[in-house]
Amino acid sequence: MKQGDMRLILSLVLILMPVAVSAADNPRASAADLAPPEAVVRLVDAAIVEMVTPGGPAAQDWEKQGVDLIARLSAASGGIDATVTVSDTPGDRSVVHYGGGRIDSPDGLKTLMDVPGRTMPGEIAWQDVSELGDGLWMRTSGRLTRRGNALCGQGWETLTILAPADAPLNDDARLAVMVVRLMAERLGAMEMCVIAFELPDGSFAERSFLPDGRPLPKLDEQMKPVRLRPIADAGAILTP
Repeated sequence: MKQGDMRLILSLVLILMPVAVSAADNPRASAADLAPPEAVVRLVDAAIVEMVTPGGPAAQDWEKQGVDLIARLSAASGGIDATVTVSDTPGDRSVVHYGGGRIDSPDGLKTLMDVPGRTMPGEIAWQDVSELGDGLWMRTSGRLTRRGNALCGQGWETLTILAPADAPLNDDARLAVMVVRLMAERLGAMEMCVIAFELPDGSFAERSFLPDGRPLPKLDEQMKPVRLRPIADAGAILTP
């Protein structure tokens, strides 16, 4: 399960890329210097507003919904340090770890861009490796605060975009980097909470909330269920 800002970035990259391709003025510019055209800026801003518009009022005791994911991870074989949550959908793979272990990035990638973060409060450390598409990956880390079953956080401590080391970036990949940079600037100060809900097949659906408990159904529409897996399986899941 990703911290809320990361979920929003991933969702918007997938939604906005087809439009960003047509809106970009200079898709062949260097990825590090690529500035978003005004049309893309307006598009991203409008999409963020839509995605974080609450779907209704907060339910009473909203933070008591769902399950305690940290407790489930701790109870797994090997404990929380040896367990991750995974989504293995092709093109949308991710591994998230809340323990003291480490998940490695897929082989054959180079650092394309580091987005500045900040020191975060919270008792739960998390790290996340997620697939953006077109060969791009995003590696993030930070800290979360528990509020009942909700895991809440604001921004990130590290955010790195990774790209294949042996291939030039295509136009779509360059534009994905542009969109990620723009969204990171917008979302760095936004706090969100996530609660896991167990499904009949044993997987977990992630539901997003504002810190006052109001739900964010538009954001949830983009999310895939996750499962608990041993951290030793992370490399195979993330192999491009």
